[in-house]
Amino acid sequence: MMLDMTRDVVIVGGGIAGLSAAWRLRRHDVLLLEAGDRLGGRMRSDPCGDYWLNYGAHLFPAPGTLVDRITQELALETVPVTGGMMGLAVDGAVLEGGRVESYPFRLPLSVRERVAFARAGLKVQLAVRRYHAAPNRYEFENDRTFAEFLGPLPPKVREIFACAARRATGELDELAAGAGIGLFALVWAGKGSLIARNLRGGTGQLPAALGQVLGERARTSSPVDAVRPDGDHLVVRAGDEEIRARHVIMAANAPFAAPLVGPVAPQAADALAKLTYGAFLSVAVETNETSAMPYDGVYAIATPGRTFDMFTNQAHALRVGPRQPGGSLMLFTGAQKAAALMRESDEVIAERFLADLHAMYPETRGRIAKATVRRWPLGNVYASPGRGALQPALEGALGTHENLHLAGDYFAELGTMEAAAQTGMAAAERVEARIREVTHV
Repeated sequence: MMLDMTRDVVIVGGGIAGLSAAWRLRRHDVLLLEAGDRLGGRMRSDPCGDYWLNYGAHLFPAPGTLVDRITQELALETVPVTGGMMGLAVDGAVLEGGRVESYPFRLPLSVRERVAFARAGLKVQLAVRRYHAAPNRYEFENDRTFAEFLGPLPPKVREIFACAARRATGELDELAAGAGIGLFALVWAGKGSLIARNLRGGTGQLPAALGQVLGERARTSSPVDAVRPDGDHLVVRAGDEEIRARHVIMAANAPFAAPLVGPVAPQAADALAKLTYGAFLSVAVETNETSAMPYDGVYAIATPGRTFDMFTNQAHALRVGPRQPGGSLMLFTGAQKAAALMRESDEVIAERFLADLHAMYPETRGRIAKATVRRWPLGNVYASPGRGALQPALEGALGTHENLHLAGDYFAELGTMEAAAQTGMAAAERVEARIREVTHV
């Protein structure tokens, strides 16, 4: 094996956490190693004529956030989500907006189901207020599942809440109550939400632009096999190459990070191994309509009882001025439901998703140009009961020489783009401070 020169920092993982760290440290001797053939992790999209196809992360944070600042520095543009984000489709009824408190009375439910839905919704609303005031969200309602918090529900009402929970890639009996409540807090914030913007051109534009700036300092198809101590440095092994580094920022998903950090920080490795991830399955749909569609003013609709759990209108950002032909949708599901569907072929998955799309919006029949399936076995991290106890082992500079730093969306009770980017930035700032101490710069 060839031992490379000593670098200031090696970053393992090219998702938004690793890319944010590399962006902060770009004026230092930094090397980012990504196992996959592209940067960005679940931030993936393809251009599609005047539109774009999003396959994973699609909601960007508000102006003034870290991701927004990086986006602006790269001369990219985010636009606000103006379409409804809290739609709900049950059986043949599609509610595209309105006060959520009215939903139990506008859906085709029995009296028993209406009462149960209204009571559970009120319970969640009251808990959201406590969530916003909680000083430590890792510990908030972290001792029971979301299913236990909600209590017994009629099957149709339970499926409505399960559909929402799968957005976080966890089932009701897997997701911690605090994480489930936090999910509703995020969605109910509406246009003032932290996640109420889209990137014009598609989510993948951001990692592509970061990669272009980083150039050869960001390598793809470079899986890391091991990290070991070497005096007061760390050695990163990637294939036949060994790279010595003063610091390592581990920004890979927790299941991949755990065995790598074990030789340096065993307690952190144990905590990482206990973090929970769920699957995410999406179908991006290019449409070729030539006139307005009934969902033009809508962004997102929850779809309990269908093959997919969420309908999203990715073309809504361009629905200003004269209505242009064509469009872009993303349909997705998560958690165990997604994992089970992944056993099917792409053709079967697309066929089932499109059949439910046509049942929901018959106007889409004969208007499908292309449907592309994307599978994310580690779709997102979510907090399960007891997650709060793992936090202390993950924080700060780790290892005997305090030169191993963790970054990733698992630092939040719900994995989001901004949460991941913030942890990458925090790790980079610690590294930069240590470099300045040593060099007195």
